[in-house]
Amino acid sequence: MVLELTQEQEQLRDSVRAFLAKNMEDEKAQWLGLTELGLTEIPFPERFGGAGFTLKDTAVVMHELGRTIANVPYFSSVCLAGFTLSECCTDAGRAAYLPAIASGECKAALVTGFPFTDTAITATKTDDGRLNLIGTQDFAVDGATADLFVVVAHGVNGLELAVIGADARGLICTPLESLDPSRPLTRITFDNALGQAVGGADLHVTLPRAQALALVALASEQVGAAEACLDMSVEYAKVREQFGRPIGSFQSIKHRLADMLVSLELAKAAVLDAANADERSTDELTIAASIARVMASDAFTYAAEESIQIHGGLGFTWEHPLHRYFRRAMSDALLFGNCEVHREVIARSVV
Repeated sequence: MVLELTQEQEQLRDSVRAFLAKNMEDEKAQWLGLTELGLTEIPFPERFGGAGFTLKDTAVVMHELGRTIANVPYFSSVCLAGFTLSECCTDAGRAAYLPAIASGECKAALVTGFPFTDTAITATKTDDGRLNLIGTQDFAVDGATADLFVVVAHGVNGLELAVIGADARGLICTPLESLDPSRPLTRITFDNALGQAVGGADLHVTLPRAQALALVALASEQVGAAEACLDMSVEYAKVREQFGRPIGSFQSIKHRLADMLVSLELAKAAVLDAANADERSTDELTIAASIARVMASDAFTYAAEESIQIHGGLGFTWEHPLHRYFRRAMSDALLFGNCEVHREVIARSVV
């Protein structure tokens, strides 16, 4: 298994990086550009409006979004809601909803707990085949700005998958206070809200795969953000002088930067390994995703903390972007299971 990008993926990386650097301050331009470049189409089958590319290609985009902590709904719409529909939906449901998500015309959000099979929403079928949804689920990513919700619910005969518009009667979105303002979280309440049933067979089997795909995407974003922290720290260590010489010449700073690099490279390898999802069964992908998640969370948290220390007083100021990376590191470490949860998954696989 090759733990490196292809030439085409390197070109994709460079194109996304150049675009984001050019539009760093304009969130609307970022989202519009991502859709116009076809990046929202990447992971979905061509027959449903996608580009038919791989998880590894999606991970390249997420890596670059992580480098800039871009405040766009790519993760929530494409990687959470999109992967869930793509993996768990009937063909009719995919045909009805995936093209709009792939084009970026519709921004979607996933409503479920962690693991994805653990949901606080219940569903009962109506006479016309729709699902009547009841319950409250916290921490829906980008829920306040979504046009469409993909909902995992407990039905009478097992798990159900529903799609419901944000303007549906009986649906209430309540923004939650979040450590990271660039990744807003929402409480979603359903009070006899009616959604379309789109779940395929064996949701207990397909939902864990969708979850693993989303975790790999999140881990790739974390690696990109950690890489940005290291780059900023290296540049600062070259120009910041103390006692008449750059602080990068001091052994203590060298050790910190070296440790950040080692942690980052290990996380990169784990993410690239997990991103080869097409070659893996669901069980293998689940383990690889948990490994990538742990390595990326540790690398990002360490990089964010050490970067602030290396920057000294400047790193604590609101004007410097490092506080945004620290916030994202802390919030991502708790999103969809902390490291201890994923270490348990890894441990069970080897015992």
